[in-house]
Amino acid sequence: MLRIVTTNNVEVFRHLGSLAFQRLGIEHKVGSNYEETLSLINASKPEIAIIDTELAGGSGYDLCKHVKSSDDLKGIHVILLLSSIINRHELDKIDGSNCDDILALPIHSDDFYHHIAQIIGLPYRRDRRVGVTLDVVLPDVDGTVTGTVFNVSSRGVGVQVPAALKNAEQVTVRFKHDGIVFPDARATVAWAKKAPAEASSAGDTMAGLTFTENIPMRTRLLLEQLSLYDVAPADGGDPNADGVTVSLQGDFTEITDFTSLAERLSDETLIDFNAAAVRYISSAGVRAWCQFLNTLDDTKTYSFRHCSMAFASQAAMVPMVIGSGDVLSLEAPYFCERCDREELRLLETKALLRDENHIVPPQLSCSTCGGELEFDDVPDRYFAFLRHQD
Repeated sequence: MLRIVTTNNVEVFRHLGSLAFQRLGIEHKVGSNYEETLSLINASKPEIAIIDTELAGGSGYDLCKHVKSSDDLKGIHVILLLSSIINRHELDKIDGSNCDDILALPIHSDDFYHHIAQIIGLPYRRDRRVGVTLDVVLPDVDGTVTGTVFNVSSRGVGVQVPAALKNAEQVTVRFKHDGIVFPDARATVAWAKKAPAEASSAGDTMAGLTFTENIPMRTRLLLEQLSLYDVAPADGGDPNADGVTVSLQGDFTEITDFTSLAERLSDETLIDFNAAAVRYISSAGVRAWCQFLNTLDDTKTYSFRHCSMAFASQAAMVPMVIGSGDVLSLEAPYFCERCDREELRLLETKALLRDENHIVPPQLSCSTCGGELEFDDVPDRYFAFLRHQD
């Protein structure tokens, strides 16, 4: 049972009440003011305390400092909640509080969950499950065998099927997605191995198939979609949220084509790009992405969140990567000298100080030893593309 103490914040209540946290199992206690929150922290010794900077009866900065300076409480992971863009005075108070993390409100439900999951050691899944099955026609077998897809690209697929496949064997595959059957494609078995016992029933085979010829257009567009993006209602399906979330993923290279995504977004006006699973962007991929952004007309408003290091690093060199959109959160590299280890932390851009023409990242604590993390890049270079934002 994960124990969390928070101050009286409606947005935090909404996130902690989500299905994802219900599955985790949490014990949530709420303090309405400084003294009550401190009393709850002393009594329950939670793993996490989430504290508003402005509290009745005292300051959230002072409450955090009290907790982190106590031998009995300093192991609690304290997150400070900011409700406005940070200034120099607030940054000094944050540094003096010795907090472990900072969240700037409002925050997307997925990003909030990521912060908590990172604290308690849950892995962050960067690859989504592919909702597609396929029939495989084997040369020496009557009929077809039905399997599942566990990885996909426009050049080939990773599959699991209840039949023996052989290296270099020629097969025909027929994809099924959302109740639609797509035109057949010819493929070659590039590799095949027996599936682990815990992954399937005995006899199932995992294999990589590569396409041997030009595949039908409808099938190719399906694979490009599954390779590059997923579109869902905004904010994790919150019925009160407007627009859509586009989860980008994989590699943007010279073979990347965003035509199908542009078509999918033709009738959307509010778009949230989640770039957490973007692994690599080449110069040709940058060009393809920027050309895609240019197809979004003036009626569309878009923003970016959870930008991976690969995405943020390219945006630092080529600001056109974010077009006219704003970045809400991004991964940033930190380093702990005491542990001699690197750590990626998700930062809300409202938690970054704009000091004249410079951007100052927050000081954070190492999740392993509690020591001070150092920002492991040049802030003016890494955050250069944020300077146009308010």
